[in-house]
Amino acid sequence: MREPSQAPVKRFWDDRNEAGRLGYIDGLRALAVLLVMLFHARVHAPGVALGFYREGSHGVDLFFVLSGFCLSMPTLEKLARAGSASFDLSLFAAKRVFRIVPPFAAAVLAFAAIGMMLRAHGIALPSGMSPDFTWADVASEVFFMDRGLHHINSSFWSLAIEFRWYFVFPLVLALWVARSRAYVALIVAVIVASEMTRASSTDLGVLPAFLLGIVAAHVRLHPAPWIRFAPFYGLAAAAVALLLERSYHFPIQTNAGWHAVAFFFVVWVGNEPLLRRIFGSRLLSGIGVASYSIYLVHEPIESAIMHSLAPRDGFWFAALVAGVVGLAAGSLAWALVERPGTDRLTVARFVRAFQPLCARVLAYAGIPNVMTLTSGTPKAAAPPLTTLQPASIAELVPEARAAG
Repeated sequence: MREPSQAPVKRFWDDRNEAGRLGYIDGLRALAVLLVMLFHARVHAPGVALGFYREGSHGVDLFFVLSGFCLSMPTLEKLARAGSASFDLSLFAAKRVFRIVPPFAAAVLAFAAIGMMLRAHGIALPSGMSPDFTWADVASEVFFMDRGLHHINSSFWSLAIEFRWYFVFPLVLALWVARSRAYVALIVAVIVASEMTRASSTDLGVLPAFLLGIVAAHVRLHPAPWIRFAPFYGLAAAAVALLLERSYHFPIQTNAGWHAVAFFFVVWVGNEPLLRRIFGSRLLSGIGVASYSIYLVHEPIESAIMHSLAPRDGFWFAALVAGVVGLAAGSLAWALVERPGTDRLTVARFVRAFQPLCARVLAYAGIPNVMTLTSGTPKAAAPPLTTLQPASIAELVPEARAAG
């Protein structure tokens, strides 16, 4: 087998900050959450038309692309460095549960308690919250069962979709590594199925953004000549997206044109040192680090402020106040809930306790616990369950962290 080149991996490591993160990826997360916040400020401003502000909703598309990027980068980096990489499904499941669930569950329970208390005193809930939720909705929300429920916080719709993607992520990553053309065909098939058949669903409609994130991670490690034209491709994709949106009334979040815009933007920023420095600045990367918590708490806060201030003080003043308060509240939630859960020793202890359960579930289902990915066909290695031991703390700290 031909020795893999170390040059792309070296360039990749040179962009890491002291915490081992790609700072510009955090900056892109900041851009995504700020776009969503601007969109929600406009949505909840009484009597104000959305207009072009609706495009701020595509910050969610950028989040989805970045999610695929960050989940696949550690494995793809190992593959580029060594020619093969093992993917431990039980380790992946345990780490994802601990990373996503505690902040989300805390936000769900906090808003449920606040909402119940406000309703008990006859106070109307902010428009960013469902006025009709029940404790059954709370339980369904926590377990990502979103069919027919009233979302306590309107922004929570994307979390259940993200969580369900984790079940297919190992399969699509293996497909990309083994058969890139088949992977591209899958993206096309998903778009066609979502928009032109009865298989249409939000899960399927936004999946291309997640799939393109894996491609963006590969491109970051293996630069190609076409990357220099990424801004032009992005502009062309934006034109197609607007055409689909205006002429064919594509649903706003399942427009594959905007998914492509987010993909080309991530590729472009990753290829331009100046843009990497801009998005890797302390301010943007700091907001990006807390972006998950900001996303979880901002909309009810923004909606309450916009309804209170916008009619009297105008949209922009109200949006500025709502943005500052939303960022502050999200940063506080990050410091109190999310940040303690990202401590490496804390993560390691949880994973050591939870990983064996995940491995037993996989074994019961007849699914190999470890996939070995190579430049050819991915091979599965299934060690006997009796020999599978919880990973050591050293093994739980990945050799390559993309951005969380």
